[in-house]
Amino acid sequence: MDLKGKVAKEDSTWVKYFAKIRNVCPWSYKLMDSILIWDNDEGSLNTIAATFRQSKMEAFVYVMKDKTANQLSDMCDVLNNKHKESEWLWSHPDEGGDSTHVPCLIQQDRQKLTQLREAIGYTDE
Repeated sequence: MDLKGKVAKEDSTWVKYFAKIRNVCPWSYKLMDSILIWDNDEGSLNTIAATFRQSKMEAFVYVMKDKTANQLSDMCDVLNNKHKESEWLWSHPDEGGDSTHVPCLIQQDRQKLTQLREAIGYTDE
Protein backbone atom coordinates (compact mmCIF):
# COMPACT_ATOMS: atom_id res chain seq x y z
CA MET A 1 0.00 0.00 0.00
CA ASP A 2 1.53 3.30 -1.08
CA LEU A 3 0.21 6.00 1.24
CA LYS A 4 1.10 9.53 0.25
CA GLY A 5 0.12 12.83 1.73
CA LYS A 6 1.25 16.38 1.05
CA VAL A 7 1.35 19.43 3.25
CA ALA A 8 -1.39 21.89 2.26
CA LYS A 9 0.99 24.83 1.83
CA GLU A 10 2.74 22.88 -0.96
CA ASP A 11 -0.40 22.93 -3.13
CA SER A 12 -1.44 26.31 -4.55
CA THR A 13 -5.09 25.26 -4.85
CA TRP A 14 -5.29 24.49 -1.13
CA VAL A 15 -3.36 27.68 -0.26
CA LYS A 16 -5.97 29.70 -2.20
CA TYR A 17 -8.81 27.84 -0.49
CA PHE A 18 -7.47 28.45 3.03
CA ALA A 19 -6.85 32.11 2.19
CA LYS A 20 -10.48 32.38 1.01
CA ILE A 21 -11.91 31.00 4.26
CA ARG A 22 -9.71 32.99 6.67
CA ASN A 23 -12.75 34.88 7.95
CA VAL A 24 -14.47 31.69 9.16
CA CYS A 25 -11.43 29.51 9.87
CA PRO A 26 -8.40 31.75 10.51
CA TRP A 27 -6.25 29.02 12.02
CA SER A 28 -6.37 26.86 8.87
CA TYR A 29 -4.50 29.54 6.92
CA LYS A 30 -1.95 30.03 9.69
CA LEU A 31 -1.39 26.30 10.13
CA MET A 32 -1.19 25.16 6.50
CA ASP A 33 2.19 23.58 7.14
CA SER A 34 0.44 21.35 9.71
CA ILE A 35 -2.44 20.20 7.52
CA LEU A 36 -1.81 17.05 5.54
CA ILE A 37 -3.80 16.38 2.37
CA TRP A 38 -4.38 12.70 1.60
CA ASP A 39 -5.33 11.71 -1.93
CA ASN A 40 -5.50 7.94 -1.45
CA ASP A 41 -8.28 5.47 -2.01
CA GLU A 42 -11.06 5.02 0.56
CA GLY A 43 -9.64 1.66 1.61
CA SER A 44 -6.66 3.44 3.20
CA LEU A 45 -8.76 5.86 5.24
CA ASN A 46 -8.87 3.90 8.51
CA THR A 47 -5.18 3.06 8.31
CA ILE A 48 -4.24 6.70 7.83
CA ALA A 49 -6.77 7.92 10.41
CA ALA A 50 -5.21 5.69 13.05
CA THR A 51 -1.88 7.54 12.64
CA PHE A 52 -3.37 11.01 13.16
CA ARG A 53 -2.64 11.42 16.89
CA GLN A 54 0.98 10.37 16.49
CA SER A 55 1.49 12.65 13.50
CA LYS A 56 1.52 15.98 15.41
CA MET A 57 -0.38 17.50 12.48
CA GLU A 58 -3.30 19.86 13.11
CA ALA A 59 -5.55 18.19 10.55
CA PHE A 60 -5.73 15.51 7.92
CA VAL A 61 -7.85 16.25 4.84
CA TYR A 62 -8.94 13.20 2.88
CA VAL A 63 -9.89 13.90 -0.73
CA MET A 64 -12.91 11.76 -1.59
CA LYS A 65 -13.33 12.48 -5.30
CA ASP A 66 -16.40 10.39 -6.07
CA LYS A 67 -18.45 10.94 -2.91
CA THR A 68 -21.67 12.92 -2.64
CA ALA A 69 -22.41 15.29 0.22
CA ASN A 70 -24.80 12.73 1.72
CA GLN A 71 -22.20 9.98 1.54
CA LEU A 72 -19.62 12.23 3.25
CA SER A 73 -22.10 13.15 5.98
CA ASP A 74 -22.83 9.46 6.62
CA MET A 75 -19.12 8.64 6.67
CA CYS A 76 -18.52 11.43 9.22
CA ASP A 77 -21.15 9.97 11.53
CA VAL A 78 -19.44 6.57 11.43
CA LEU A 79 -15.95 8.01 11.86
CA ASN A 80 -16.95 10.29 14.75
CA ASN A 81 -18.26 7.20 16.56
CA LYS A 82 -15.20 5.11 15.73
CA HIS A 83 -12.44 7.66 16.42
CA LYS A 84 -13.60 9.40 19.62
CA GLU A 85 -10.41 11.45 20.01
CA SER A 86 -10.95 13.05 16.60
CA GLU A 87 -13.64 15.31 15.25
CA TRP A 88 -14.61 14.54 11.68
CA LEU A 89 -16.09 17.15 9.39
CA TRP A 90 -16.92 17.02 5.72
CA SER A 91 -17.05 19.47 2.85
CA HIS A 92 -18.39 19.22 -0.69
CA PRO A 93 -18.21 21.80 -3.49
CA ASP A 94 -21.91 21.32 -4.30
CA GLU A 95 -22.75 22.86 -0.92
CA GLY A 96 -21.43 26.28 -2.03
CA GLY A 97 -20.31 29.02 0.35
CA ASP A 98 -17.02 28.23 2.04
CA SER A 99 -16.97 24.61 0.86
CA THR A 100 -13.81 23.00 -0.40
CA HIS A 101 -13.08 22.70 -4.12
CA VAL A 102 -13.14 18.89 -3.88
CA PRO A 103 -15.25 16.51 -1.78
CA CYS A 104 -13.36 15.72 1.39
CA LEU A 105 -13.36 14.54 4.98
CA ILE A 106 -11.44 16.47 7.61
CA GLN A 107 -9.96 14.91 10.74
CA GLN A 108 -8.94 17.13 13.65
CA ASP A 109 -8.11 16.61 17.30
CA ARG A 110 -11.43 16.95 19.15
CA GLN A 111 -9.92 18.55 22.26
CA LYS A 112 -7.83 21.10 20.32
CA LEU A 113 -10.76 22.03 18.11
CA THR A 114 -12.98 22.52 21.16
CA GLN A 115 -10.36 24.82 22.69
CA LEU A 116 -10.05 26.84 19.47
CA ARG A 117 -13.82 27.24 19.28
CA GLU A 118 -14.03 28.33 22.91
CA ALA A 119 -11.22 30.85 22.37
CA ILE A 120 -13.22 32.60 19.65
CA GLY A 121 -16.54 32.30 21.45
CA TYR A 122 -18.03 29.64 19.17
CA THR A 123 -20.17 27.00 20.82
CA ASP A 124 -22.53 24.41 19.39
CA GLU A 125 -26.16 25.18 20.08
